[in-house]
Amino acid sequence: MTTEKVKSAALLTAKLALSGAILGYIFYKVGIRNIYVSLLTADAKHVLMSLVFIFISYFLGIKRWQELARAVDVTASYRRLAALYFLGLFCNYFLPAGIGGDIVKAYYLGRSAKHRKAFLSVFLDRYVGLLVLLFVSSLVAIFHRNKGWMAPVAYSIWGLSIGFIVGGAIGLYFAQLLAGLLDKFNKQIWAERLREVAALTKGLAKNYRVLITASLLSVGAQFAAILAMDQLSLAVGARSDLTSMFLIVPIVFLASALPLSPGGLGTREAAMVFLMSELYSGLGMQPDSARSTAAAVALLWLGINLLSSLPGIVSYPLVARLRRMGNASVEEAHTSCGADSLGTS
Repeated sequence: MTTEKVKSAALLTAKLALSGAILGYIFYKVGIRNIYVSLLTADAKHVLMSLVFIFISYFLGIKRWQELARAVDVTASYRRLAALYFLGLFCNYFLPAGIGGDIVKAYYLGRSAKHRKAFLSVFLDRYVGLLVLLFVSSLVAIFHRNKGWMAPVAYSIWGLSIGFIVGGAIGLYFAQLLAGLLDKFNKQIWAERLREVAALTKGLAKNYRVLITASLLSVGAQFAAILAMDQLSLAVGARSDLTSMFLIVPIVFLASALPLSPGGLGTREAAMVFLMSELYSGLGMQPDSARSTAAAVALLWLGINLLSSLPGIVSYPLVARLRRMGNASVEEAHTSCGADSLGTS
């Protein structure tokens, strides 16, 4: 076994250990029996509706990706992007040692387009989607800034929003600066590529039609995701507050994106249990019941996300068939996704 594989295996083991420790702590503090009772009595109709809203969120997100991809000169059919999207979800959840679903999507999209443009389209899709969510959440936070436990959450949302905007501006500035340094070290090819990416990004910033369309699609996608989470609350008999969900969901999404655990396992559930239990307590539920209900919703959310990623299994041969137009094979797709994800952290 090579040193690279040993490091990758060690990192995966550490991530799995952290996930296990976090979930174990949740089960210990809340009580497995309490969680089990909440899950056992969950209303299947609401769980099914949650799944429907999750797929609506995905389909709107795919359309947003297509709009942003076109803006950076990457043309792909909705069908192809949908196949890549679900393949990315599947790799993200079921190949946790992997390089991440976003990189998988960009890698295969790059087979039919320039890789840097494909990766840029995926990055912009993530950035625009989260920025719009934070913007809407920032507006909602205005009405929660003086409401007990919601106050620090509201200020956190404002801080994250400012950070994302400033970070994007700084990123563009340093891209130009880095390109100049690459020129000095006779790395003109890399400098030109970096300038091209920066120019495409700036061009998108001036393309108001695409930005408005992508923003509206983002609002629809995130609202559908919030409705999905709300349905899970109703499934376990808990009353929730949709406006509060606009503050909770961004924190949960960011917690799941932390590279501390495979697929966000553990960090996502911890964030949900903490925030949702505070929400339920604020709505009149007893603290113990609030924690067990929040834990049940977190596990149901995990189950819904795992279930909704299963179309990625179909995406393996579908992506290969669509990519065969660009001279690629099924075996290469399967091997590359599996091998890359098992060998890269």
